[in-house]
Amino acid sequence: MRYLLLLATGALLVVLETSVAPYVVIQGVKPDLVVILVVLVGMLYGWRDAAIVGVVTGFVEDACSGQFLGLFMLTRAIVGIAAGVSYARVFQDRVVVPVALAFLGTVIGGSLHIFLLSSFGAHLPLSIATLRAVFGQALYSAALAPILLGVVTRLDLYARRMAERRQAL
Repeated sequence: MRYLLLLATGALLVVLETSVAPYVVIQGVKPDLVVILVVLVGMLYGWRDAAIVGVVTGFVEDACSGQFLGLFMLTRAIVGIAAGVSYARVFQDRVVVPVALAFLGTVIGGSLHIFLLSSFGAHLPLSIATLRAVFGQALYSAALAPILLGVVTRLDLYARRMAERRQAL
């Protein structure tokens, strides 16, 4: 049940990211909602679950983008694994760490995305503007991380209650 809720949330975030996020752009930067979800799943459930959510939501993003199939799958899985492994080794705070991990996950994901795109032959100028966009997106995503953390924890609580009800029957 938990996986189904997480994957449905991931698909919903992909839809929001492709349809609504262009309208909430701040100085040319939009948030990366899927990376926030993958980082939070890594933080709450571990690197394996984050990798699964990252691959599935990355596939949905790849299908929506229509080019470089597998690029989002790879970057989201790597970010999820990194978030899950690093969270197990740092102090587990419920406010600062999710924001910091969302920031770092977005920077890592954006940098990896740019690197892989340029490796596949896409013409991307590596300039200050590109780095500024990655860091701007990371700041925007980090600001939204506490909101998405509340949503994910409520979904987890709902999934646990449903599992307890099933066991009680």
